[in-house]
Amino acid sequence: MKIIIPTASLFEQTVGRQKRADGQQYRLMTYVVQQPVADGLLLYNTLTCSLVLLTPDEAADMTAQQELTARWFLVPEAHDDRKLRRQVRQMTALLTPATNPITNYTILPTTGCNARCFYCYEQGTKPVSMTAETASRVVRYIVVHRGDEKVTLRWFGGEPLVNAKVIDQICTELSQHGVPFRSKMITNGYLMDADLVERAKELWQLQWVQITLDGTAQTYNNVKDYVYHGVNAFERVLENIALLTAAGILVEIRLNVGKHNIGEMPELVELLHRRFGTNKHLSIYSCVLYGERSPEDIAGLFALWMQLDQQIAACGYYRQRLPKDIKPNCCMADDNGSVVIAPDGHLGKCEHFFDRELFGHIDSEERDMAIIRKFKERQADIETCTTCPFYPLCNSLVMCPNHDMCTPEMQQMTMHKTIEAMKYEYECYLSNNKKEKEDETEI
Repeated sequence: MKIIIPTASLFEQTVGRQKRADGQQYRLMTYVVQQPVADGLLLYNTLTCSLVLLTPDEAADMTAQQELTARWFLVPEAHDDRKLRRQVRQMTALLTPATNPITNYTILPTTGCNARCFYCYEQGTKPVSMTAETASRVVRYIVVHRGDEKVTLRWFGGEPLVNAKVIDQICTELSQHGVPFRSKMITNGYLMDADLVERAKELWQLQWVQITLDGTAQTYNNVKDYVYHGVNAFERVLENIALLTAAGILVEIRLNVGKHNIGEMPELVELLHRRFGTNKHLSIYSCVLYGERSPEDIAGLFALWMQLDQQIAACGYYRQRLPKDIKPNCCMADDNGSVVIAPDGHLGKCEHFFDRELFGHIDSEERDMAIIRKFKERQADIETCTTCPFYPLCNSLVMCPNHDMCTPEMQQMTMHKTIEAMKYEYECYLSNNKKEKEDETEI
């Protein structure tokens, strides 16, 4: 057996290794996902975060493998898997400090945007841009609350590049204060150019960008409905993606899928593959629009959506990684170390609530703890939780816009994405081993 990803340190710390009991019949834990590969069988445990490879002989007689028991891939027939998951969650929470340094900042330089997408959840809100004075106070807030940790800045909007001067200012002042940081950005990519890409890499320390594509040229241009005229926005954005990847900045293309465009999305993926090839700085994933996430809509889109995702994987653009440790929180919303900063300096917990459910302000240490607790509240378990292999990873917060997406189709899609991530992790493992052997040979 080869260990591709070891057991999560928090699981080792709270539970440890399992001892095999004599006379017990063992089975695979509910949270184990299997995937055959050329060299054997991959097993991934969504509770322990461990990924292992069994040889064909080991896979043929899994219950005899002592190490699978020790690592909790195998458990007694009568074992209560969901109870163990709850206990791990409780113990993890006890080991997590009640107050953390704030190291993750989602900053909205503006809620204004140069596009007018019909599906935008910010539609109808008054555009507000951050002032230079507020930007300096944001820097002061980060300096005070980061502890001694490196921070991650995640630029969001609106379209953050509409107010790029505030990004310049915040990054410059953080550097002047000696604050180590890195940046990520959610952008439509239209306002990028060669000079801005260079500035983003050097000044903003930009490492990752997400850009949404809504279809091939005509559909994209119609959906985005940019405020500019006489420009092929689709082609411009593709050129800017090329600039970003050439600079070594990771670009994740998000394909927004709905009834209006699902039929042409395979053509878009083919176009991207011809244009960019297998670019190590480019990944693609698909996502159903928020307005079409009812169980009925998802069921109607599912077959074509699954084919699209399989095409993305076949083109080598699926580069999602598996979690390496147990997270004490579901997402940024229930993470003590994350905040959203609105253009006027108000503090929130989720970008989807940028104009409401705000718990404080950068100029004050007062906090509305009721709102903070509200974003930590979890959904009650449902019947399918008992047999779901992804229960340990479930983002089940009451406030989450995705809380109603637990359908059979979504479980199938999650299985597909997890298997692709398992295969990608194994490819990375093989590649790293090959490089290490080559380095040893050179020495």
